[in-house]
Amino acid sequence: MGAWGTGLYSDDFALDVKNELIDQLKFGVQYREAFEKLKEDYVDTAEYDDPDISVFWFVCADVLWKYGRLDDDICKTALSYIDNGSDLQRWADESELLMKKRKAVLEKLRQKLMSPQPEAKPIRPYRFFTCNWNVGDVFAMQLQSEEAQNEGLTGTYMLFQVAGKYLFCETYDKTVGHLLPIIKTRLTLSTEKPCLNDYIIDKKLIIMEDGCPASNWKKKYSLLLYMKSMHFFKNRLIYLGNDKIVEPDDDYGIADPDNMDFFNKIYLCLPKQLEDECIGAFKRNMAQS
Repeated sequence: MGAWGTGLYSDDFALDVKNELIDQLKFGVQYREAFEKLKEDYVDTAEYDDPDISVFWFVCADVLWKYGRLDDDICKTALSYIDNGSDLQRWADESELLMKKRKAVLEKLRQKLMSPQPEAKPIRPYRFFTCNWNVGDVFAMQLQSEEAQNEGLTGTYMLFQVAGKYLFCETYDKTVGHLLPIIKTRLTLSTEKPCLNDYIIDKKLIIMEDGCPASNWKKKYSLLLYMKSMHFFKNRLIYLGNDKIVEPDDDYGIADPDNMDFFNKIYLCLPKQLEDECIGAFKRNMAQS
């Protein structure tokens, strides 16, 4: 049983159904169409005695009630599974105490489903961020973090180049998500305003992580910037120009985004952590050189 408690959503399957149904609603799919698709995937092909079937009806009824979109037939089916006690058997097999706790959860759900549901309101759709930087763009940003101050680097510049883009999907639909930049960085160690040539003059970029046998001991220079707006960079960036991607000879390169091991092969970084991450990596590079 993929459950860690008796709560309605203390269950891997319940969370999957809930998240997928909400995803579809926020993608703009009509609620009944979304429900029928989930039912086809999770119920119509299941064995008749699959204990997850009752969980499916409980979750769908609960979610749709909260959105003011619970149809009578879905409500009645969910209530029938509560009434027939089939869901309680697997808890009774564990212990009488767990069975009683689960029974209380379902009784609370019954009371909710039998009460007037909220008025249906427009569902706020997902909003996805698209980074409008172009691959090859090079930017400069003055350092101002606490770590920069500690290292005597305040006012010097970090330079970074957009080396690629990655579609970061946070929902069950893997075709939509945040289009995020993959960057490579260097520090100027100078307070003089930089130019494009300061980035492309050589291949001595910041190594974020040493290589490993699986990558033939090459280095990882790339960072995936996880961002949902340009707020952090507002009024901080100086655009230096666009040029071919600087690729050090020992660069592992950008891991294949379709590879399940993608995030073990590339650094993921929040904008607010960018300075500190790069300063820390730069210090490691210097200590090893």
